[in-house]
Formats: sequence, structure tokens, C-alpha cells
Amino acid sequence: MTPPTESDTQRIPVRYWIWLFGAAVSLLGDLTMSFGIGWSATRHGGSVAGLILLLAAAPRAALLLVGGAVGDRYGAPRVLLASCTAMFVVTAALVPASAAVGEPVWLLVILALVVGSIDAFFLPSSRAMPRLLVPPQQVPRALASFQVTGVVFAVTGTAVGGVLVSWSGLKAAGGFDALTFGVMIVVLLVLRKTMAPAGRMPSGMLRSIGAGIRVAFGRPLTRALLITMFVAAGLLMPLDALLFPLLARDHGWNAATAGLLIASRSLGVGVIALRILMRGAFPRPGIVAALGLLLAAVGLLGLALLDPLPLTFAAGVVSGVGVGTFTGHVLPLLMNSVEREFQSRLQSIVVLSQNIALMVMNPLLGGLADVRSLGITGVCLGISVLAAITGGVVLTRPVVRAATVA
Repeated sequence: MTPPTESDTQRIPVRYWIWLFGAAVSLLGDLTMSFGIGWSATRHGGSVAGLILLLAAAPRAALLLVGGAVGDRYGAPRVLLASCTAMFVVTAALVPASAAVGEPVWLLVILALVVGSIDAFFLPSSRAMPRLLVPPQQVPRALASFQVTGVVFAVTGTAVGGVLVSWSGLKAAGGFDALTFGVMIVVLLVLRKTMAPAGRMPSGMLRSIGAGIRVAFGRPLTRALLITMFVAAGLLMPLDALLFPLLARDHGWNAATAGLLIASRSLGVGVIALRILMRGAFPRPGIVAALGLLLAAVGLLGLALLDPLPLTFAAGVVSGVGVGTFTGHVLPLLMNSVEREFQSRLQSIVVLSQNIALMVMNPLLGGLADVRSLGITGVCLGISVLAAITGGVVLTRPVVRAATVA
């Protein structure tokens, strides 16, 4: 592989770091709130908890395309500011509400529906912001910085959530989340004059959504990347929440060990993200992303076949390096494959495709893991083979092999 080009290693604009600070603080609050909702829901039983999580996902999936179109029509910063303001109001109101009535099912249901609806507008605009704040050549490093931050805050947020919920339940998590959204609102107000206004959009919401879908699937490179990400999401996104815990139980390991196994994958992702942040992405990111899928397949093969705990951790790190290599190169390539005025709509399609992949693959893989003749070992082996095949197919696509970040 050749070293990164000079344009990759130039300074990222200060405005991006200001936004990243607000986004990181907001992420910490989101993770704390998610833990609080999940913990409160499980108090009412597994079926109720599953229903509440479904009620949060359903409006998000239903409204994502609308949220992406709104973000491009009115500008991602403006929609993000409105979404953060709405979340601030909701989470702040949760404090007196839960103090007055406790944490009944009906309150959790309302909270899940409202948060899921706001997320449909928040997520596309939030994920479009790096492309709006930095030049195209800087996108890989900008996204890498967010990945590094995400790895750190994924651990911190859960820990903070546990402490706050143990102290004062859902109202403490809601109050903390409101404070973090307050910080994000201030950041967005500071940045409001540093970004270009939204471009002109076709009149009508349906026409806007249709234009975004045509751009996403009408361009060979964008279409190939979206299909690849959809397949990869179905294979790799269930790892942390489903497959690693099942693998740990199959080996007779406790919850702490399962957490360390998940952390080993996050460590691998973080290493690659830090490397991209410090030195930039490699040229020919399509080829590197495909090689990342092949490396992830090697790590999953190790998870399926290796039994000693240290070797399993090492396989987890390798799988994380593969995942980080894939996402660290395919996401900037995807962002730069369409114009700035389509970023929110593109991100809404990405998030929607990932949600659909998870809705299909989580129950499918969980059911296959319960098959006695297959088990979790067979599932990991099967995912390894499919990931390798996907990486190999991507390498055969000339439009992906020839693509550059710029």
C-alpha cells in the first residue's frame, strides 16, 4: 500500500473540532439515556423491554427518509439544532415526570416513541455534518476522529449511565442527557455562521425523497457501496449485542469476560481509526475496504475455531481491525460520492438499510445459534465465509477498485 497523500494530512478545520466536542458530549448523554431506558424497561420483564425497544425503532425507520429530505431542504445544521432542542425539552421534562409518577410502562412507551421519532431527523443530519464541515480529502480523518471518540465514549457512557441510574433512576439519566444536549445546542449556535446555507431543493417532500433515492442508487459507485454496506451491516453489526455474548456463554465465560471480548473488537476498530486520524486514509479506499472485510473474516474464523481465552481476545482484535479498516475507508468514499446537498438523504438511506439489516439478521442469527447441530460456532464460521465472499466480490468491481476519496 502507498502512503497517504499530502492533502490527507493537512489540518482539519477548527470548526470541525468544535462540532466534534459537542457531538461527543451529546453521545455521552445518549448512551447514558439508552442505558437508563433499557434498565427501566427490563424491570417490567423481557417481553415489555423488547416491545419498548421495538417502539423506539419503528418510528425511526418509518421517518428516516423524511428526516433526510428535511435535512437537505432546510440544512443539516438547522435540522440538527431543532432536533437537539426537541430532545432537550423531552429529556428535561422527563425529570419531573418520572419524579412524579415513577417509571411505569406507559411513560416508557411514550418516551420510546418520541425519542425514536426525533432520531429519524437527528441521525441523518448529524451523520452528514462531517462532510459539510471539512473538505472532501479530509473526510476520512474527520470520521476517524469521531470513531476514536466513539470507542472511548461507548465505554464511558455505559459506566456513567450505570452510576446515574443506580443513584436516582431514569430522572438522573434524563437530566444528564438534557445537559449534554444543552451543550450541543450552544455549539451549533456558535457554528451557525461558519457553514454555507442549504442548496435549492425540488419542491415537495416526495420529490425530494425521490431525488435522493435516484442519486443514491443511480450512480454506480454509490449503489455498489450502499449494497456492500447493507450486506456488511447484516453480517458484522450483530457482533457486539448478540454474537459475542452468545459466544461467551457457549464457552462458559461470565458477563465480565463477554464485555472484555466486545472491548477487544472495539480496540481493533480504535487502532485503525487512530491510524487514519494521524496519517490519513490510504489511496484506493475501495480496495482497502474490501481487504478490511477479508481481515474481519479471518478474525471471525479465529473466534469460531479458537478456544483459549487469550487467542479468542486476539481474534476479537483482528476482527475489529478488519471492521475498522472497512468502515474507515468505505464511509468517506460513500460520503464523497454524492454532492453536499444530498448528504442528509444519503445518510438516511444508510441508517435505514442498517436498521433493516439488523431487523432481519438479529433474529435469524439468534435462531441459527440455537440449532444444536450448528450453534454459535457454526454461525461465526458462516459469517466468516460470507464476509470473505463479500470482500472478494467487492474486489472484482472496477468502479470500487478505481474510486478515490477526492
